[in-house]
Amino acid sequence: MTTLFHWMARLVEAYVVLIMLPYAILSWFRIQPGTTLARIQHFLYQATEPILRPVRRIIPPIGMLDVSFLVVSLVLVFVVVPVLYRV
Repeated sequence: MTTLFHWMARLVEAYVVLIMLPYAILSWFRIQPGTTLARIQHFLYQATEPILRPVRRIIPPIGMLDVSFLVVSLVLVFVVVPVLYRV
């Protein structure tokens, strides 16, 4: 059973590093529509939005800064992952 939780922790870590972080970095740049990079950005948006949307309802963006990404990342990395590794 513990190996299941360790795999879940690794999946959460991979989600943060492979999905959330690239989405955050790509959001800093203006990307031409119709390009491969635009399709990648759209995929990353679809993969992150279901998790970020509820946080945005609680903590709205501060000017141009969307802190929902930071909140979700910190909770996943510093709360969820250690809990899953301990089980």
